[in-house]
Amino acid sequence: MPRMQRKPWCLALALALGSIHRAPADDEGTDRRRPAQPPGPGAATPVAVGAGHRADRDQRVGVAALVLPNVRGDREKALRRVEAYTRRAAALGAKIVVAPEACLDGYCCHQRGLTKEAFARLAEPEDGRSIARLGRLAHELDLYLCLGFTEIERGTLYNTAILLGPDGRIVGKYRKTHGVEGFYKPGDDLPVFDTRYGKVGILICFDRQLPETARTLADKGARLILIPSNGMWGGMNDALLRARAYDNGVFLVFAHPRDGLVIDPGGRIIAANMSVPGQSVGLPTVVDTEDAGGWPEAVTREIDLDAWQSARGTLPRRRLELYGRRKGE
Repeated sequence: MPRMQRKPWCLALALALGSIHRAPADDEGTDRRRPAQPPGPGAATPVAVGAGHRADRDQRVGVAALVLPNVRGDREKALRRVEAYTRRAAALGAKIVVAPEACLDGYCCHQRGLTKEAFARLAEPEDGRSIARLGRLAHELDLYLCLGFTEIERGTLYNTAILLGPDGRIVGKYRKTHGVEGFYKPGDDLPVFDTRYGKVGILICFDRQLPETARTLADKGARLILIPSNGMWGGMNDALLRARAYDNGVFLVFAHPRDGLVIDPGGRIIAANMSVPGQSVGLPTVVDTEDAGGWPEAVTREIDLDAWQSARGTLPRRRLELYGRRKGE
């Protein structure tokens, strides 16, 4: 699909405006920027992120999806970009930041002629130099940083997302379990992780297309699901993620080289990137996700986890005895 040519002043204006995306007036007919009201009496429109976040006090927390076009063949450039836009998100008040799937190697697993040996040279162990460097950044900025990378453990490759904590240490990691690309071994667990702000789950790209994955994380107590991705994006993806959020009563943060979304438990997109509008259909993995096709952003939004605690989607209405499941499973 040919991209629209943007005039230089448009680019300058977009960059000058920064990356915080507030919802438009109620009469605008798009759910891409329109927030749902939290349930319960006295609900108010969500407040945009400010530098002085209040998350430690009342469960308001700034979250950010980093929209980072793929950088292939230059690990240092990819790292500097993650660092720069994590800092930008932090300056806007974000305390949970998500970067795309396999962003440290540019999601090169689909490149023609790539051998497993060459691919393995792009991988890192979980205690590798890049992860340690980003751990120091998370500690400096006092935030959680979730990012995708190609992990190697005893010669086996995994499509992994790691969650680094405000102390700079690894809170947990998740290995992609579904739709796993060649060279990678699938993961075998759907864990949730304890954070200052409650339980957090992670899915990677294709994992979000299976209803059971998000439901399992919600059953385990996740209040927020982070989704580093590098494949489908656009209108179909929007619809799918909105359903996942609504059905499970959770917030979602989706980070992709061409798209960044924050979705509330009512199924509404409350923040989205500016550089590329939602498409009517998802695009193939290999189309226009590298550097030349766009510019980075930090899509940042403050969310209120407490206000949505009573909204658990359809979870409380299930009759588990009809599904061959027992309560608590």
